[in-house]
Amino acid sequence: MTMKNDLNVIEDKNIDYNNIVLKIGLPLIVLLACIFFLYSMAQHDGDYTAISNQGQRIEQSIYYKYDGKVYAMIPSGGYYQVEGADTITFKVVDTDITYNKCVAVDKNNVYFGNKIIRDLNPKAIYSIGNGYFSDGKSTYFCSNQSERNTDLSWPMEVIQSMEYIVSKDKKPQSYIYPYQKLATKRSIKKFDRLIYFATDGKNLYYKGKPLKNADINTISMVSDKGEFFCDKKNVYYKDEILPINNSGQLEIVEIPQEDYFLYDRKTGEVFNGTYRFDEKSAPYKVIGNKSTHAHSMFFISKDGLYYYNSKRHRIERSGDNPFNGDVKALTDNVFLDNDKIYYLNAYEEIRYGKHRIPRTFIKHTLLVAFDSKEGWEKIGDIDHGIIGSLWGKNGLYYYFDNLGNSQLIKDTVYKIRDKKVLDDMMSNIKKRSDDKIEVDYIRNSIAEKKIDPISGETISDASVTIYGSKYRIVRVIGLLVITLLIILGRRHYWNSRKY
Repeated sequence: MTMKNDLNVIEDKNIDYNNIVLKIGLPLIVLLACIFFLYSMAQHDGDYTAISNQGQRIEQSIYYKYDGKVYAMIPSGGYYQVEGADTITFKVVDTDITYNKCVAVDKNNVYFGNKIIRDLNPKAIYSIGNGYFSDGKSTYFCSNQSERNTDLSWPMEVIQSMEYIVSKDKKPQSYIYPYQKLATKRSIKKFDRLIYFATDGKNLYYKGKPLKNADINTISMVSDKGEFFCDKKNVYYKDEILPINNSGQLEIVEIPQEDYFLYDRKTGEVFNGTYRFDEKSAPYKVIGNKSTHAHSMFFISKDGLYYYNSKRHRIERSGDNPFNGDVKALTDNVFLDNDKIYYLNAYEEIRYGKHRIPRTFIKHTLLVAFDSKEGWEKIGDIDHGIIGSLWGKNGLYYYFDNLGNSQLIKDTVYKIRDKKVLDDMMSNIKKRSDDKIEVDYIRNSIAEKKIDPISGETISDASVTIYGSKYRIVRVIGLLVITLLIILGRRHYWNSRKY
């Protein structure tokens, strides 16, 4: 009877356990996670400082001797012990690279970074050049640029990181110096015209992998940006051949700090890495190459307006083609067609769920129409176009910005309302004074409303959702804490068994 009454009391109170968990459990989880994070950073910084300050660097390499051991400094990953290395006989292999050498030997082994390469003879190894090494029997490529270890998943990295903090046993290999064994017995020599290339006289190799049907005499980079190559016929991304022929009109188009694409001006074909834009919608025309006010680039097609979703790794249609006739770029961020003038603008949005927990983070790129085409006249470039440019229409003056998101300038087109600002820009264009217009000048002019942003009609919105899982941050933090508790419990159990 008493038990039943108690149950009724509990039901009547209608306790919201989810709310209790969020109000009490969530702050506790966050607090524990913060303590864990600060502790791990302190440990990491301590190790980093000790090796950097007290360790002995071996030549101009990534290797340090410290406390009777050898460590490899791998950028973004930190210091890793070169396990089993003999400090007395340990030395760097001479290469044509003069800094951050990452290949070494001792009396027993060959090392790429902190990894042992078992089938290379430490007594016979030599450098071919361009990152290639051989002992006369086996040949390898080893990059001198560290990369994310794709073989280590993030949940496993979390677990290994916490095990390392608790036990100081073995640090997770988050970053490596990637290497590749060449599948050939032929003698290899350095290919002088291109970095990371080598040849056996018959085949070309890029980072240790063969390029099928590549012509040694005509192979070249499409541009200094990225890893697209071409010969007289074929086009490659890294070591993979792309399903197009070299038209002779290939170029790289890009949104700085965001993404880049291979673009064929002749056929209108577009590639992001090996991903080919839909052939049925080709040819494409590019809107926003080198734009500083965009997160995404627009591509005009006969059947619509597209953009590349970098999170989903595919093109998406943002609507019908809004342009009338050909589109001409006035600057990297401002365009016009036969009727209107447009600009690109970008912003970032955070959407919150319950309890102000971030739910989604979205990068937007807007195509905005703001005036008719007629009457616009360019006055000149400000600081050679690096800052922006000055334009006039109907006796009024406008500033077209080129600084963009990286300089925290939100808008693209501004109307000039202050005579001194106009005079300063005119002087800069005509070089009538030594006073330079710099970033702070533009920022201050905006803050003081001496130049005001121009609004317009949003024609299209290219939006990319960076993460969208509800309560993802909370789940990750919870996983960290739970994993730490499991590790501590497991260590306590085994220690008690040993005792």
